[in-house]
Amino acid sequence: MDERLSSGRHHLSPDEVAADQQKRLFKALAVVMGEKGYSNTTVGDLIKHARVSRATFYQQFESKQDCFMAGYARMQSNVLGGLRATPVLGSPMARFRAMLTNYLNFLAADPPTARLYLVEVYAAGPEALRRRMQLQQDFVAGVAEVFAARSKADRFACQALVAAISMLVTGALADGDAQAILALEKPLVEFTERALPASLH
Repeated sequence: MDERLSSGRHHLSPDEVAADQQKRLFKALAVVMGEKGYSNTTVGDLIKHARVSRATFYQQFESKQDCFMAGYARMQSNVLGGLRATPVLGSPMARFRAMLTNYLNFLAADPPTARLYLVEVYAAGPEALRRRMQLQQDFVAGVAEVFAARSKADRFACQALVAAISMLVTGALADGDAQAILALEKPLVEFTERALPASLH
């Protein structure tokens, strides 16, 4: 859809047009920053790829940073939604595996976008890093809930597990390899079974 079509031709409401423009800008973030990096990407690069005007961009966002953070919030909501979809029944390991599978599938479905918010985020400034760390802490909380981790030592084990997952996923994303992301599931489950105290299984 071209934003320059008149409202009578594309039959969409102003809200629908704005949502489409925003979606295209978020896609442009992943593609352009995937090629040029966060620091070297300009608003001009984004609007060119998204096929929107500069005026439209600034109607939606205050800056490149604002656009990035809005896209991050959207991604964060989707990730947490997948984590919260973990089954409430079954053994802790079965529930953890379901959570891990949801997470890896989400990342593998769109590696450029996942890479943007897990790798390029480090170049996007302190606010973005705080959001990145909050997402990781939300993941830790989800894992701790699955394993009913209550002691300080058990919660630290869950934190270390999530840190390991994050490091391995980031490495796979740096290469843009969706299959490498999915291939992490089996070794991560096996590692979890060995690394966490037996009392949590």
